[in-house]
Amino acid sequence: MTYWRLFLFTLLATISIARAQEAAQPSVNGGESLNKPAMAKHAPPACSDPKPDCAMTIYPAFDKKGLLWVAYSVGKTLYVASSQDQAKTFSVPTTIITLSDGIIDAHGDARPKIIPLNDNSLLVSYTTRPDKMMIGTIFTAKSSDNGKKFSTPQPMLTSGGQRFDSYVVTPKGRIFAGWLDKTHAAQAKAEGKEFAGSGVAFAWSDDGGMTFKGKNILMDHACECCRMSAALGRDGLPVFAWRQIFEGEIRDHYAAKLSANGVKLIGGRVSNDDWAINSCPHQGPALAVDTKGAWHIAWFTKGKNRQGLFYAFSRDEGKTFSTPEKIGDDAHAPAFATLLATKKGLYRAWKEFDGAQTVIPIQKSNDGGKSWSAPEILASTTEASDHPILVSSKGDVFLSWGTHKEGYRLIPLRLAKK
Repeated sequence: MTYWRLFLFTLLATISIARAQEAAQPSVNGGESLNKPAMAKHAPPACSDPKPDCAMTIYPAFDKKGLLWVAYSVGKTLYVASSQDQAKTFSVPTTIITLSDGIIDAHGDARPKIIPLNDNSLLVSYTTRPDKMMIGTIFTAKSSDNGKKFSTPQPMLTSGGQRFDSYVVTPKGRIFAGWLDKTHAAQAKAEGKEFAGSGVAFAWSDDGGMTFKGKNILMDHACECCRMSAALGRDGLPVFAWRQIFEGEIRDHYAAKLSANGVKLIGGRVSNDDWAINSCPHQGPALAVDTKGAWHIAWFTKGKNRQGLFYAFSRDEGKTFSTPEKIGDDAHAPAFATLLATKKGLYRAWKEFDGAQTVIPIQKSNDGGKSWSAPEILASTTEASDHPILVSSKGDVFLSWGTHKEGYRLIPLRLAKK
């Protein structure tokens, strides 16, 4: 696949300029329906106001009390805001930082994040980088007063270059962090050696994110422009997934559990797609771990062995994975999947673009990913949009999605009564 064909596909899937009307009501499948309910509506973004509607990317998270928190940037300023009514209205945003130089990494796979902690405090993370350069620095800041103010942001590292961080909070409050790190790549370049991609680095914090310990690169040669994903394993340890560069510029996926001491990865290759490409797909995997401990992964590929959006699961902690299952309609360029596992079941959603509109189909599995309900359209837009994210609070499931036309939407997903 040529670079320009890949670029065109990504452009269509991400920008999604369209002219069709809002999608119809979802269908019924087997007596149970994932209904499209009323949603919070917003005016078109002004793109300069400090509110979620004006952000290119938004990261949502619910705290223990059911309060919705979002982290986002507008221009060179990073904000945090909360909502008590499921995104119908938001609090006055808190400013975390305004950059005087460079940009905040906030597009597609890269975005600021907010993590509600076990003690009701908040951790926010973001990455800064020079404009038009892909090497960044990850910063974190903490709030102990319900988001009114945050500590002075601290860099994860001061050299090497880091991006695409992901976090897991254990039941005991330890925060595990994973990110893509260019330290070894920079060292190789200085020595005149070739180095493909980035390293995969990890660390942990026992003080609510004020400091991180054990910073270490445990694997090299991850695809440097695709996000990492993370989830909490049944045993209380974090699981991470990322796109790895295998021999021959093969950019397939890898998933692994991080040991309790943060020094060992236990897992394996998700699938042999055989996607040989000396370029960045700009599309990392989605990951979820269910209540029985099974790992669930969704990813995009254009390999020799398979092409499109796929899903697989592992019931032996990454030693083996199920045969990849195709997701979505290939004629509509399915991409950018999101997964969520709750006590009520397993959910997956993704973007499709038919040349006229972008839609978000969603499916549910009640048997750990063996079978899925028929896809139902949960939301649509006729303009550019962010990637979809599934989140949950107190057993309820929501689609978080920002679009240029409708602004930010948090769409509750409810099962119809039989």
